[in-house]
Order: sequence, then C-alpha cells, then structure tokens
Amino acid sequence: MTRSDSGGLVALYAGLDEDDLYRRFFTAHAPPEDFVEKMTEVAQYGGMGLVAVIRAADGSERIVAEATYAVLPDGDAELGITVAEDARGWLGPYLLDALVEEAAAAGIHNLHADVLIANRRMLAMLGARGLAFIEHEDQPATVRVVIGTTKRMPSWPGAHDRPRLLVEIPGGRWHAEAAAHTAGFQLLTCPGPTHQWSRCPALRGEPCPLAADADVIVDAQPGQPGRSLLEAHRRLHPSVPVCVELPADASDLDSDVAVIPQGADDRVALGLIQRIAKKVGAEADHHLGHEPS
Repeated sequence: MTRSDSGGLVALYAGLDEDDLYRRFFTAHAPPEDFVEKMTEVAQYGGMGLVAVIRAADGSERIVAEATYAVLPDGDAELGITVAEDARGWLGPYLLDALVEEAAAAGIHNLHADVLIANRRMLAMLGARGLAFIEHEDQPATVRVVIGTTKRMPSWPGAHDRPRLLVEIPGGRWHAEAAAHTAGFQLLTCPGPTHQWSRCPALRGEPCPLAADADVIVDAQPGQPGRSLLEAHRRLHPSVPVCVELPADASDLDSDVAVIPQGADDRVALGLIQRIAKKVGAEADHHLGHEPS
C-alpha cells in the first residue's frame, strides 16, 4: 500500500454497502479522503498495508481488497481488512495470511481486532487461525480478539503485571468476566476444542502458549472435551493450576481438582480463583527466596 493507492481505496469503500462499512469502520459512512490518505502512510509508523489488485485485459486496475496493521504501544498490532463483495471467498484468508507473515517478519507476535458479533465471516476467518477473546462489549456488540503470527495460537499480550487467568469455554464468553477484570486479573477466554478441535495444541499433545504462561486456568468445557482438556493441561502444564466448572452434582473428578459449581455467584467463583492465584504466587516467591507479601 502506497499513497498512490488512495484513489483506488476510496473507490473500494464507495462500493461497500452500509452494513459492510459498519463492519469495517463502525460507521455507515465511507471514510473521507484525508483519512484514507493517512491510512496509506501506516508503514511510516511501523505498520504495514497491503492491497489486492485486479488487472483487466485492457491494463486497467481495480483495488478489490486491503489489509493493514498498526503497531500498538505494547508491541502487538491492530489489524483491519476489507474485501469487495465480488472478490470474497478465498481472497480474505489469503490476504490475512500475507499480513500475518509481514507482521511476524517485523517481530510482532500478536494481531488484535475489534469485531462486531454479527460479523460472522470475520470471526470465522480469524478463528480458523486460532484466536482468543480479550474482552466483550455490549454497546455495540463487539469482541476484541487476538491471533498469533508465529504460532497457531496467540501469546499473552502486554506485560505480566497482573495475574493471568485463562478460561476455556464454548463461545468464548464467561459469566464472570467483569468480576475477573474488577478483581485485577488479566483475562483471556478461548473457545477451546469444541470450536476447533484441530486447532487446540494441548489436545494435539503440544504445549499451549496461553496455558503455559497462565497463572490459573478455568476449564469450562462440557463433557468429554472438558475432561480431555483437563488431562492435557495436567500433563503438559503441570505447574499451572486448573479449576473445572461443573454441575454441582458432578463427582467423577479427583479430589485434588478445584471445582467451581455451575451457577455459583461470580464472587464465589472469583474468590476460589483468587485463593489459588495467591497460593501459586506465594509458592513462586518461596522458590525464588522471597518473603511472601
């Protein structure tokens, strides 16, 4: 993407309907030309922009897609992507792969995106790479997601300055998210194996970067997937405690597994997780020769 692409990008956005514009820019209006010109300069600030061009037999060209990432203060980057309606299908994932390769080559480990819940195409495309959810917003109904650039799962974004809580749950939304944020946890939710069995590294016998660097894991996957995930984490990430969220009458787990009864008050669930996190922190301080605070 260069400054000379501005006109082609303006034409690309002018050809989108209001729904497409809202999915890309969170407004039903096409961006003004000065915004687009600024967008083409993203490389000057450490980012990257790519365009996909169709060249006709007469030599004329038309931009049919763009993908960009802009660097965030923590060293990760935020991505955006647009594909013209008549070019959708394979082109979006191809362009995303190209952008991910550029980001990896630049030393960027994760790409973030704010995505409307209704934008199923975008969520499916990012989910195919292996994603995690950072947070959910209700107005508008959006999710902030993160994907990795060098692995099929992202790593934890930002500094490890808060306890890291990984929740594995179908759909990627946990009932106690707000309480966890209030309690000071850095929270990531993973849709887990019921979303993409083949994308779950733990179930393939490989360490998961999110699980390995978590302070506590909550396994809220139901049934056999949840049991398989529990055993995988205990085998691959033995130093990370796992809580299992289960119906109150479930009794087929070892007595040493911490259980959060389904339907428990969020404060009760967070109280258990906080006690486990504090115990882990105290043990780590002891091994390092520090006095617990």
